[in-house]
Amino acid sequence: MICIIGVGLYLSIRTNFLQIRKFPYAMKVIVGGMMRKREASEGALTPFQAVCTALAATVGTGNVAGVAGAIAIGGPGAVFWMWISAILGMCTKFSEVVLAVHFRETNDKGELVGGPMYYIKNGLKKHWHWLAYLFSALGVLTVFGTGKVNTITAAVDSALINYNIISSNSTHIVNLIIGIIIMILIALIMIGGIKRIGKVTEKLIPFMAVLYIILAIGVVAVNITNVPAVF
Repeated sequence: MICIIGVGLYLSIRTNFLQIRKFPYAMKVIVGGMMRKREASEGALTPFQAVCTALAATVGTGNVAGVAGAIAIGGPGAVFWMWISAILGMCTKFSEVVLAVHFRETNDKGELVGGPMYYIKNGLKKHWHWLAYLFSALGVLTVFGTGKVNTITAAVDSALINYNIISSNSTHIVNLIIGIIIMILIALIMIGGIKRIGKVTEKLIPFMAVLYIILAIGVVAVNITNVPAVF
């Protein structure tokens, strides 16, 4: 947390809090790009697909389970610190994306690829290249221990147990079935590369985002009497 907030604060100061100064411009570009219908160039995404892909990676089960867990453990005050880390994290994300775009490459399939491993390799001197390999290796290992699949299976288990559909002793079977189904669905999408990811997200994410907002407003409405105490 010290690194996340510290780096975000450092970058915010160095850019004169760009995430606040340029927020109206960012919204104008995003909304304008979404409204302009155009075909993606080879190996790229349309503006709308790019927004949907970004939302797919940031808005999901982690926002629900993560926020609920933080409030359960740390109380309503945890929300305030999530706001602070989010505001500072906007500048960190901006910096990461700028570096990823600047140092991106074209792979053998003609698709654009980028990310920390590429801007470490292409942006730093050769003796730092081991960090790119380390980042990639740790990224692969992280997938086995964290991610949305774990959160999804935990949520399904909890719902099925609460409604007495399954017993707590049979969750491992349910988890295996859910894991296989999700693995197959993700494989069908990922094998198609970034183009297919963009096509799938532009169909699913608008529905998910609207449902997410409606349910969030619903939760606030049901607990409206507690809102002053939260602030």
